[in-house]
Amino acid sequence: MPSAATPASDDFLMLPVDRLRAGLFIHLDLGWMDHPFPRGRFRLDGVDEIETLRRLGVNEVRVQRSTSDAAALAEACEARTLDLRGATSASTAGPAAATPAPSAAPMPDAALRQRRAQQQAQRDSLAHSERVHAQVTRGWQSVMRDVVAQPQQARQAAEALAHGLCDELLGDPDTTVRLIGEAAGTAQSQHAMNVTVLSLLLGRALGLDGAALQDLALGALLHDVGKLLLPDHLRNADASNPALQLRECREHVAQGVRLGMTMGLDAEVLRVIGQHHEWHDGSGLPMGLAGPAISVSARVVALVNRYDRLCNPRPGEPMRTPHEAQALLFAHQRAQIDPAVLAAFIKLLGVYPPGSIVQLSDERLALVVAVHPSRPLRPTVRMHDPRLPADQTQLLHLNSQPDLGIRRSLHPQHLPRAVVDALAPRGGRIHCYFAHDLEPASQRQAQVA
Repeated sequence: MPSAATPASDDFLMLPVDRLRAGLFIHLDLGWMDHPFPRGRFRLDGVDEIETLRRLGVNEVRVQRSTSDAAALAEACEARTLDLRGATSASTAGPAAATPAPSAAPMPDAALRQRRAQQQAQRDSLAHSERVHAQVTRGWQSVMRDVVAQPQQARQAAEALAHGLCDELLGDPDTTVRLIGEAAGTAQSQHAMNVTVLSLLLGRALGLDGAALQDLALGALLHDVGKLLLPDHLRNADASNPALQLRECREHVAQGVRLGMTMGLDAEVLRVIGQHHEWHDGSGLPMGLAGPAISVSARVVALVNRYDRLCNPRPGEPMRTPHEAQALLFAHQRAQIDPAVLAAFIKLLGVYPPGSIVQLSDERLALVVAVHPSRPLRPTVRMHDPRLPADQTQLLHLNSQPDLGIRRSLHPQHLPRAVVDALAPRGGRIHCYFAHDLEPASQRQAQVA
């Protein structure tokens, strides 16, 4: 039985392309790569779209009655009736001359070729993000292996990683954050990467200069370095033992500061390591610092660290969707977070951060894959299309779709298994990295209020 949002089957009729009119709402039974239109369901505006359908070799399309213009639908149906009557008359008049076989459909037009080029550019952008993410992850793991035995060498390697990340961020004013596929490394390395990438984007949004961003990157990469010196029972403490978790928090911060000092880290980097569990209202650990006593970089890392732990929890802790994590931080931890930092973070990621499964205003489902800081309410989404492999489904830039928006966020538990398998990040974990040129320049310029 169809849901309230699903049109009944008798709401559709098939019409030949020659009978289409402006005002009809059509559904294309084609994959995204097989047509140049922004969506597979839309209202016809004029003859150009109909001509494009002819050039694609489409003979018939499904027309939805309830969403079509009534006059256009009546005109199209009348023409269809006349065609049927003519066909009946011809069938009773004897055999007709053979109809020439239709010629092969011409090559796809420029719009379709452009769409395919855009999809290839999007694949290249994702491949670049995943490749560099993997390289930095391997570098981080090397630092962790060396930090106890060769602290000076580890510091130099970590500084090089931080410098490279800052260069990538600052080298392109349009650098944004995007969801990447299954990330290399361990849960610890993935957490460090997520915290560093989001902290740098947030630091830039707050106006930190290059030197401050370098310290922020280094502090974020090393914020949990003290866990290397903890015994397993402390390092793996979970939510079932709050007292042990509290001890783990205090000890890994203290050990991290000690390791940082042996590495010769600058004072600001040490503050990030030592204060990344402090809260704005004084309720944090280990010293109960408040307000301006906490460095700006530490406030940034504290917020991002908490956000990533909500989205990618440790064993025994509930997993939150990115949308839920944002809402929880705002509703329940607002007093603990510097208001300016929280406001900048929400503006940075929008209401639907990367990794959110959403329902669009036209009822379709999609995964938010990228958010641009200058237009956080118009993210880039990957559409759900059960007919296509995930890597061939459409990336839609809502910035260039003024009549399309996000209706709500959906939890994977409330969706069919097939939809979750197609859309949700692999393993249920959220991994992010910088992205460049994800959105075509022409669409970046199409600002939507």
